[in-house]
Amino acid sequence: MNERLLSTFENMRDSTIEYAPVVMVAVVVFFLFLLAASVLSKGLIRIGKETRLDDTLAVLLARLGHTALTFFGLLVAAVIALPNFRPVDMLAGLGVASIAVGFALKEILQNFFAGVLILWRKPFLLGDEINTGAYKGTVEDINIRAIRLRTYSGTLAVIPNSQIFGNPVEVITGLSQRRVELVVGIGYSDSMAKAKSLILNYLETLPEIERPKVYITELAPSSVNIKVHFWTQAHQLNVLNVTDKALEGIKDTLDQAGIDIPYPHNVVQFHNVNLKENV
Repeated sequence: MNERLLSTFENMRDSTIEYAPVVMVAVVVFFLFLLAASVLSKGLIRIGKETRLDDTLAVLLARLGHTALTFFGLLVAAVIALPNFRPVDMLAGLGVASIAVGFALKEILQNFFAGVLILWRKPFLLGDEINTGAYKGTVEDINIRAIRLRTYSGTLAVIPNSQIFGNPVEVITGLSQRRVELVVGIGYSDSMAKAKSLILNYLETLPEIERPKVYITELAPSSVNIKVHFWTQAHQLNVLNVTDKALEGIKDTLDQAGIDIPYPHNVVQFHNVNLKENV
């Protein structure tokens, strides 16, 4: 019994001595891959800064590169240390497992890849005001899962990237200026040319407004409708302030000129009605 145990320990010792150099080589190779992965990660971040790539996307690419190279180094080290190890068999098993995981995590993967594309293509930036249809507000954060949007009503909306990427998005501040449209009604007895001139002259005095235009657009039942176009700085708060100032000034200008801003009038006619006087 003692001889058998002694023989077993001797065989283990001999095997360890025999494979120790191979294992050491595998460890050295793996650490070299780790070093290369670290260099690759730092290089990708540096390239991202030089090319003005989004910081979040640059860090994500750096992490993916680091993970991929580390995993490849682990496979190489395993092949060196374990001659019977076959990476093809393991990768085949991972392929089947990844399909199952992919179906289970479909929405997460959709948001991830949509986030990567949004960070890469940059359809809008932090601080931009956007309209997604259901939500309208200022972009506060863009990550690989969702967009954080502070709405105009002061609430915080977290919108999945797949919803943003797969639907139309209006970037309100994508351009420096936007056009504002207003409608002003005047009475039929008032001069249309005078009203247009007064409105245009007033708008031209406002420094916040550029390229004002005034058109007669409709002969409505109770008024002649004048449409006012002008351009101003695109942010919503500025549009609200300028619109308020323009409407207030237009009304005061027309009032001072004696031009009526009418309200709807209804005419009621009675037919075949017998009126009796009270005696």
